[in-house]
Amino acid sequence: MQNLLKDTTSSAKTPLMCAKDLSFGYKKNNPVIKQLSLKVHKGEIIGISGENGSGKSTLLKLLVGLLKPQKGEITLHGKLGYSPQDILLFDNLTVMENFMVFGKGLNLNEQEIREQAKDIMERLKFTQYENTLVKNLSGGTAQKTNFGIALLGNPDMLILDEPYQGMDYSSFTAFWEIQFDMRKQGKAIIIVSHLIEDKEKFTHSLHLINGKLQACTKEDCPVCCEGTSC
Repeated sequence: MQNLLKDTTSSAKTPLMCAKDLSFGYKKNNPVIKQLSLKVHKGEIIGISGENGSGKSTLLKLLVGLLKPQKGEITLHGKLGYSPQDILLFDNLTVMENFMVFGKGLNLNEQEIREQAKDIMERLKFTQYENTLVKNLSGGTAQKTNFGIALLGNPDMLILDEPYQGMDYSSFTAFWEIQFDMRKQGKAIIIVSHLIEDKEKFTHSLHLINGKLQACTKEDCPVCCEGTSC
């Protein structure tokens, strides 16, 4: 995944990620992302919102290296974890077997994977499904597995695309406890979210409009705050 990203040595003041002048479109002369720039520093939780079709998932795929920008570059310092909007798991494998497959892709040994997976499952409250086939999971538990795999390998930065769809309230609370713990450790998170109540949890709220990011404030981002009391 990181072969499309420029990885260099980090220093105390260096952003964990720097995206500069990104442009990308699926059709010629119709860019979805337009000269977009973004810096992500340690200890930040950045929320990104936007209208349907505005390019949020496309932006995240660019940031993690699943898509290659047609212009611009992305520099990454450290390890990256990614949870896509669509659940990408092996249906005919158990929860633990999925952790094993993805963990080995990160060059973790079996003991490391099992220890980390059990800790993740305990925190997100789904240890009882360790040996359940993914195809037999509820949507919420599959979503927790999808997110949990992004935590393998102790990443320095998480990129999460609507990561808690279908989660119950206790799991939603546990999800945010993990984010706040990571922030205290100097890690960074980017989250695509449509939940207005999440805004108070972010260190920065950004809205994707016309292919560019802008701050979410009542004055600067009326689309984000339309119909709300933000």
